[in-house]
Amino acid sequence: MFVAEAISIDKDARDVKRLLLWCDNTGLSHLLRVLCLCALLMGQLTNPMVVQSDQHSITSDQSPADQGKVAAPKLPAKPEKELLPAQSSSVQDPQPKKDSGQERTEKDKESTSKKGVSSLILTIKLALLEDPRLFPYEIEVDGGSDEITLVGKVSTETEKAAAAQLASMVPAVKSVSNKLEVIKDLPDGITHKQDDIITRYVKERFAQSATVSAANFDVKTEQGIVSLSGTVRFQVIILEAAEAARQVPGVKGVRTDKVRIEREG
Repeated sequence: MFVAEAISIDKDARDVKRLLLWCDNTGLSHLLRVLCLCALLMGQLTNPMVVQSDQHSITSDQSPADQGKVAAPKLPAKPEKELLPAQSSSVQDPQPKKDSGQERTEKDKESTSKKGVSSLILTIKLALLEDPRLFPYEIEVDGGSDEITLVGKVSTETEKAAAAQLASMVPAVKSVSNKLEVIKDLPDGITHKQDDIITRYVKERFAQSATVSAANFDVKTEQGIVSLSGTVRFQVIILEAAEAARQVPGVKGVRTDKVRIEREG
C-alpha cells in the first residue's frame, strides 16, 4: 500500500515538472506555477488514501489493549429503575401463611364469641323464679345435662313437687333429683327476712332527702307494714317520709301514729 502511494506521488511530481517546463517555454510559468502548487496541495489534503494511511499508522503504533479501548468505547451506565410501591411490596418476602389448624381454631373462637351464651342451670333457675309459689324460696340448681339436682327449703310438699316438675319441663333435662327440704314454719322466717330487707331500703330512701334524714325516724317493718316513730316540728315532714316509704317494693302500708309533733313554747 505504501509503495503504491509513493509511486502515485512521484508520478504527480513528474507531471508537475513537465507542466512547469512547458509553462516556461510558453511564458506562463509564474501563473501556472502557483496554480499547480495549489492543485497539488488540495489533492494531497483531500486524498482519502493518505488519510487512511495516517490513521492506520497511528493505530498500528498503539498497543492491542489501547486498540480495544478505542474500538469499544464504554457506554454510559443506565440508571436503575426505581421500583414502584406495588412492585416493592411484591419483592418483599411474603409473610408465612398460618397453619390450617391454627386458622380453623381462630375461626371456631370467632364463631363461639358471636353466639349467645346460655346455661341449662340458669334456664332452670329462671323457670323457678317465674312461679309465684316458689319465688320467695332460695333454691339451688346443680348438675349436668344427665341429671339436675335441686337443693333448698320450701314450706309444703306441693311446692317441692312443683319445683321438680318445672325443672323437668326445661328442654335438654333428662332427670331431676329433688333434694328440697320441707319446713313448716319456713314462711315466717322468709317473711322476717323480707321485712328486714324492706326496712333497710326505707332507710336508704330517707337518706336521699335532707329534711327526712334530719328527722331521724325509727323504722320497723312487720309483714310488709312499715312503722315510723320519732319527733318532728312539722307534719309535712311526716307526709314526706310516708311517701318515700311507699316507693319501696314490698311495702304494704305505712303507720305514722307513733310520730310526735313537737309544740313550740
